[in-house]
Amino acid sequence: MSNCSMTPRFGEVVLIRMQFHQAAGAKVRPALVLLDTGDDDFVAAPIRPQARHSDYDLVIKDWRFAGLNVPSYVRVHKRTVLAKVDIASSLAQLSESDHEALVTLLCRAYCRKT
Repeated sequence: MSNCSMTPRFGEVVLIRMQFHQAAGAKVRPALVLLDTGDDDFVAAPIRPQARHSDYDLVIKDWRFAGLNVPSYVRVHKRTVLAKVDIASSLAQLSESDHEALVTLLCRAYCRKT
């Protein structure tokens, strides 16, 4: 897969190469795509194997369906901008039920409350 031409989609689980800042090398970490506006980067939320006891951690119930090796959580409130060239691979899309839970949690976190 050519990373430069990849178009990440909302709800897609990708593996990102994270470069070490003070040493040579990198590690690969999963992230969940939240927004791609068509340029060289995209907005994502980190995926972690343990919850951090936040009201904005999404349990990925169908973690195997999402291509993950262990039960995982999305840190919805910890958004970050990542470069598309750092995508090592695409794993899968969230299941329909996890996708719906993501939309609900994002709206609870970011939709205007009147």
